[in-house]
Amino acid sequence: MAARTPLIFLAILLSLLLPNLLRIAWPFLTPLILASILAIVVNPANQWMIRRIHRPGFATFVTTILATLLVGTIVAVAGFALTRELTAVYHELSQHSLAEGGWPALVAHTVDKVVATMAILLPLDNEAIRKELLDGMGAATGYVLNNLSAAAGGLTSALITGLLTTIFLYFVLRHGSDWIERLVVLIPLDTRTSTSLVRTMYDSVIANVNAVIAVMVGQGLLLGLGFWVAGVRSPALWGTIGGLASIVPVVGSPLVWVPVVVGFVFKGSYWTALFLGLWCALIVGSADNVIRAAVVGARDKQHPVVIALAAIGGVYAFGVMGILLGPLVVSLAAALLKEIRELLPPRWNHQ
Repeated sequence: MAARTPLIFLAILLSLLLPNLLRIAWPFLTPLILASILAIVVNPANQWMIRRIHRPGFATFVTTILATLLVGTIVAVAGFALTRELTAVYHELSQHSLAEGGWPALVAHTVDKVVATMAILLPLDNEAIRKELLDGMGAATGYVLNNLSAAAGGLTSALITGLLTTIFLYFVLRHGSDWIERLVVLIPLDTRTSTSLVRTMYDSVIANVNAVIAVMVGQGLLLGLGFWVAGVRSPALWGTIGGLASIVPVVGSPLVWVPVVVGFVFKGSYWTALFLGLWCALIVGSADNVIRAAVVGARDKQHPVVIALAAIGGVYAFGVMGILLGPLVVSLAAALLKEIRELLPPRWNHQ
């Protein structure tokens, strides 16, 4: 007992410090998670670079810079293309508004046409439809205006997160394997169980990264097809931008297709707007959950419905990062239950 007293004392001290350590580390949790995920993805390239250069530190630095430049270039090109296309749409609508007598006249004329069309389809009074439509437009406008400052702050936060992710990526690539080995030693489990849990986390991250790529391709193709049928200019470009935007769950691709639908409404192409809105909301939107659940479930050996619910619940619990953390937590919990089952007496396993 006397030999274990220092260990117990140190463990108590560590448990007392742990809440404060978590508070200190919490602001850096998102970039650390992103860096860890990127490190798993680019580690094969980093190992190849180390074999070529024979200087691990410099090779890891080169890999980090190249990975950052690649991601930054993709985001910059997509953002530039989206800005250019939205500017073209706005210019076209501005020309259309001049023909109608200005923006107020265009909005009023558009509302009248939408009300007339909805009155034919719905058993409602024209004034009731107009009131609901104007109230909805007012609420949407107020929401956008109220969140402009938040969007500016979010851009600054994204830049800081990107910088921290780059810094963390270097250290995770350089020392990550050593950290994992030390962590495995501290886990009071046998080598097989510890290795199995680490492998489960690795497989879950790889599966989620594969799912992100699959969703990008799938939603990009579906968006491009919908834009092509609707007669949108440069449907392939819009589809590519929408696919890249789908990295952000729930709100990613709508940032691309909603302005296009609104543009069709203001141009008076109501049936085209209805088709494109339904296509993107139902077909493209559901493709996210279907593709992600199928890809992640196939590698994690989990049912696709469980993975889909884990991703949705993860977004609700953790925000955008939950799209990766949700399935990871579920997969790790399933692995822990499997290990617990193997440690139980035989009579428990047959009940």
